[in-house]
Amino acid sequence: MFVNPQPGGQAVGPQWIEITTGVPAINRVDFSVDDVLVGVARKPPYKIAYDFGTETSSRLVSATIFSDSFRKRETVTIRTAALTAGESINVDLVELPLRVKSSRTIRADDLRVRENNVDQTIREVRPERGPAHFAFVVDRSLSMGGGKLEAALSAVEVAKKMLRPGDTSSLTLFNHNVDKPRPVAGLPGLRVAPSGGTSLRDAVASIPVSDRTYAIVITDGGDRNSQLTEEAALRKVSSTKTIVAAAVFGDASRFLQRATSNTGGSLVDATPQNLAAKIRGIMTDINSRYLAIYQSHGTKNGWRTIEVTPRKRDVTITASRKGYFAG
Repeated sequence: MFVNPQPGGQAVGPQWIEITTGVPAINRVDFSVDDVLVGVARKPPYKIAYDFGTETSSRLVSATIFSDSFRKRETVTIRTAALTAGESINVDLVELPLRVKSSRTIRADDLRVRENNVDQTIREVRPERGPAHFAFVVDRSLSMGGGKLEAALSAVEVAKKMLRPGDTSSLTLFNHNVDKPRPVAGLPGLRVAPSGGTSLRDAVASIPVSDRTYAIVITDGGDRNSQLTEEAALRKVSSTKTIVAAAVFGDASRFLQRATSNTGGSLVDATPQNLAAKIRGIMTDINSRYLAIYQSHGTKNGWRTIEVTPRKRDVTITASRKGYFAG
């Protein structure tokens, strides 16, 4: 049985060709595309990496299973769907962070991903988040007095201890102005007093992103001074690999609600007394995520809505990125 690609599905760009089988004593699996041998797998999982390119025609994909000391041979074949003239071909690599509940490690065939209602082919599901940059964005406005700012900086210290090898970090302070990011390593000697207004949207949108980034925002939730509109800030955040999570003293702004929801992050209420525990929970959640990787195809530039659903009853998706801007 083919795990990837699926019969009648579209095969575009680099992806896995993979089968699952109950045949015992397998010696080798030969994979062919359009009757040409393209790779061999000798142990489970039986899969190879193959680049289908941007060919628009239907493809014939075969797997020949040799077993019982090569005395037995069985071939399974599928045909992929051709791209129609009205479809665009995009082979953008998309990383989709997930929070999943399951009694076992999930695989690519446990999930279904649709982008703008077009089925996508999952290349890989990793039970890890991978190295990332953690951008801590801390409100230092006047309303962060009364111990809130001190609690926020202490919580960042807690989070810093939960970073993994390969992670990097930065601290961005903001009031009506947005400071330049600074190293988190210099936090113990930092002296800063609450003052000024609040430019929350500008601060979150200012985070420089070159790879996978988790923006951890600590604020009292208001925004009175941002230059960027809500839509402009959301567009900027959602066009990167940024996941936004936030701990808020009081009521969260609609911007934070949308930013955390769109990017697959979490939003929690906090007090100065429990903030460190809340941030520890956010970090624990991030460190326990899965990462699904797929090649985007068949959708146009602009906002691409992502829908991920389980294919198996024992898998539950608790949170995932809702979409992103492309082009």
